[in-house]
Amino acid sequence: MIQLSDRPIDLYQIDIFLTVAATGSMSSAATVLGVSQPAVSHALAQLEQSLGLVLVDRSRRPLMLTSAGFYIANNAGPVIAMARQLKAQAIEASKHESVYVRIGVIDSVANAIGPELIRWLLERTSGLSVQIGMAVDQEDALANRDVDLIISTNPLVDRKEFSHHFLYRENFVAIMCRANRCSTPATLQSLAASQAFIRYRHVSTLGIRVERILRYNAVDPPRKLEVDHAETLTLLVSQGLGWAITTPTCLLQTGERFIDAIDLVPIDRGNSMRSIFLVTRNGEFSTLADGLANKAREALTSLLANFPRLRTYAPEGSIEFTESSME
Repeated sequence: MIQLSDRPIDLYQIDIFLTVAATGSMSSAATVLGVSQPAVSHALAQLEQSLGLVLVDRSRRPLMLTSAGFYIANNAGPVIAMARQLKAQAIEASKHESVYVRIGVIDSVANAIGPELIRWLLERTSGLSVQIGMAVDQEDALANRDVDLIISTNPLVDRKEFSHHFLYRENFVAIMCRANRCSTPATLQSLAASQAFIRYRHVSTLGIRVERILRYNAVDPPRKLEVDHAETLTLLVSQGLGWAITTPTCLLQTGERFIDAIDLVPIDRGNSMRSIFLVTRNGEFSTLADGLANKAREALTSLLANFPRLRTYAPEGSIEFTESSME
């Protein structure tokens, strides 16, 4: 029978302890790790209990390590580094064999080119789990290890454990119902004065970016209608319920359904660009990520080439595949 003292120590708790030792306080460690201070304190207490040792003198400010704490702080780093590389090394060792992959994709990209990406992945994996939803949900899933890689709008450059591939970027465009077209060219100001504005949900990444465009153009339409999904927004515009600001990818996901029902209105001032990234953990699925990034760009290019009518949604210059120095 395995005794409690013989059980392996928890590497997650060791990682938290090393962060506490490096930062000198539990609150600073919590900030670095992106968790709550009680979570840090609890993990440290559990580690001390499992070891039967006191690692931190909590009566001192800043915190001081005990002799046992100094020993672990000086010797556990390589263990954590090896644990972090274990999965990556296992994948590299079996790179000629298929592996099971979990991917998260924002809904606009998934609906526009998702089938091509899934077909490509199925040929290179033993199994595939696909999670589709809002950008913030995908980013949380990656941070919590619920997925292995994501396609989203945030490259997570402030998180050193992640790396990203730039896929493409796109300009925002305004859309209106073609039946509401008038003799003079529409502008954001004329649309706001004559029609209701349909918003993306205010807490969504798209919604935040759209609000910035409105503020830059000094347009402040009443907040009457918000929706979660790009396809719903496009449908409502096509039915004459108002105008909106969206992106080419969000329009492409609807196929040709609304091409004859909506018009695009350029945003001449204060436009914004939305960039799309493939994000993975450092050292994990690197070969697969390289190929998937190329496939995503190829799939979008092929979609526009094979369905010429869809180019209406992506005017010249509205989608770019060259990464800007500002990314």
